[in-house]
Amino acid sequence: MTAAYLDRLIAAAGIADRAEAEFRQYAERRIEIMTAARVRAHRRYHLVSDMVESARAIVERPACIAAQIGCVLVQAGWSENDAGYGEVYERLGGVAALIHDDLHREPCAVQSCADQPSIGVLAALATFEAWYCERFGTEFPVLLPRSPNAFQPLVDF
Repeated sequence: MTAAYLDRLIAAAGIADRAEAEFRQYAERRIEIMTAARVRAHRRYHLVSDMVESARAIVERPACIAAQIGCVLVQAGWSENDAGYGEVYERLGGVAALIHDDLHREPCAVQSCADQPSIGVLAALATFEAWYCERFGTEFPVLLPRSPNAFQPLVDF
């Protein structure tokens, strides 16, 4: 027979074990959620950054927009032969047009209009992402995490 104080101590230890296990599960899930949010935010940044870099040197609006869309759709694995390509091209064109306008517009003397295309880019990107997800049932491919087992050549042939 054990002393009552030992029973109470082992019960307290069991409660502490369960509380720790629950907290660890919660913390692991929160870390997974936060990691996914961080990765997605960086992928969105790189998506728009690539569009900006594609647009920077091309002043002519149609060519600038086409270059941006072409850059992104190649990264996303889209081909002109794919069903839905025209829709994606058109919808992404709204984001590309705003990036062009932001980079190549005449300087605005009034501060309130100076930030408009920049703000519009983020709203247009969110609208495109929501449409894409609704239309295709998944996030835009450039925003999806890559499979760790996917072959990624170090040298582009």
